[in-house]
Amino acid sequence: MTKHYTKKYSVTFSQTEKAKKIYLAAISSVLLSSISLEVSARSRIADAEVSSVDGVPCFTISQKEESRNGQPLLGALSISDLSEKPVVGVWSFYMTGGKKVPLSSKSCLRYGDLPQGANGMPAPELQTGRVYSIFLNGRPNDTADPTYGYMGKFCIVATATGERKIIAIGSDTPAWKQDSCPEHSLIR
Repeated sequence: MTKHYTKKYSVTFSQTEKAKKIYLAAISSVLLSSISLEVSARSRIADAEVSSVDGVPCFTISQKEESRNGQPLLGALSISDLSEKPVVGVWSFYMTGGKKVPLSSKSCLRYGDLPQGANGMPAPELQTGRVYSIFLNGRPNDTADPTYGYMGKFCIVATATGERKIIAIGSDTPAWKQDSCPEHSLIR
């Protein structure tokens, strides 16, 4: 009889433990969801603009973003190669001494150029056939604005004449989600 009781008890105990685990997982999921919703409601990453100046990528914010919030103050910039897994940092800089760089939609920061007062590393040559991300770490002067950075993606393709072409990848495209260069931009 003791054997039967022990067996029955262990099954009940096992089911109780399983119920506890499910309950804890459900509570954790609800808490994480509420935290995630709260954070996303308070913060925002806006789109960075990527263009080409003399064949070199150049980074800024859109005119729409500037009209919405004014000029942001940039504290750092980083570029990563999304074609590598894990993702590899390529080039970055940060502003020293509490300085910030005002960012305007009418000007851009060229890849490899360090602003006055910035500390950074030399910029290696970007490779064709790679997808890169840019993150501008900055925010508008308005502390009520939830924007805390600007992100963009781009790739570099070779043209039929051997020139390099910078292709901006829109955040609303499948290429953005897949970290790939848009097919229509590939030049043979």
